[in-house]
Amino acid sequence: MNNAIDVPWLQLGFCSVFVILLIGISLYESLRLEKTILIGSFRAAIQLILVGFFIKLIFDHKQWYVVMPILLVMIFVASQTVIKWLKNPVKGMYFCALISVSLASAFSLLFIFLLVIRIPVWYDPQYLIPVAGMIIANGMNGAALAGERYKSELENRVPEIEMLLSLGYESKMASRKSRQQALSASLIPSLNSMMVMGIVHLPGMMTGQIIAGSSPVTAVKYQIVIILSIAATVALTSWVFVSLLDKKFFTPHHQIRYELFNAGKRKK
Repeated sequence: MNNAIDVPWLQLGFCSVFVILLIGISLYESLRLEKTILIGSFRAAIQLILVGFFIKLIFDHKQWYVVMPILLVMIFVASQTVIKWLKNPVKGMYFCALISVSLASAFSLLFIFLLVIRIPVWYDPQYLIPVAGMIIANGMNGAALAGERYKSELENRVPEIEMLLSLGYESKMASRKSRQQALSASLIPSLNSMMVMGIVHLPGMMTGQIIAGSSPVTAVKYQIVIILSIAATVALTSWVFVSLLDKKFFTPHHQIRYELFNAGKRKK
């Protein structure tokens, strides 16, 4: 039984007070974020309202040929977002992001719905779309963090990597420290969240289920599935992405592509 209290549109409008508060702080501290706050708030509200009605239509028409295109759009947009957040993206990075996000998300979703939750119909949008959204979004964030950090670490370690390559190390071994730093950085948000889960942080999915009338124990079970799968997806997405980037930053003969780095440009 759904015991959730509906929020009337008029009362929802009261949340504009939070926007006013944000703008007030920005004005007081001269942050110059007023325009961004207004546009972001407006976009978030409109996009969520449209998505809400859209998802309701999908729930009313539970067909795989309706659900699958939505998942594909989510993956393509997430891959594009990964590249958007990278400074001076290298040609072919989008393809690397698409592969990493697709593989990691597909693995996690298949594992969850085939072995853990086992929904009767695999394309049931009530389960697939919300879970896929969380999985894909977190994988996207992890890949963006890993990619940016990896490129930065490589650039800062050019002399060290050159020395290792000159000693006969393959590029994968020469760039190992950079890769480790990148993967560690991508996992920090997920690991920090896991550390305080249930004590400081009550996750949105668990809170939503409890408000909607689900048993707190059931909500906790779902949240355990989600938080562990998110951490694994972030790790897998970041690892695949960084591994593919190796082929972009180094030649087949294990030489640095100097033109891709600011340090290399300065050197030349």
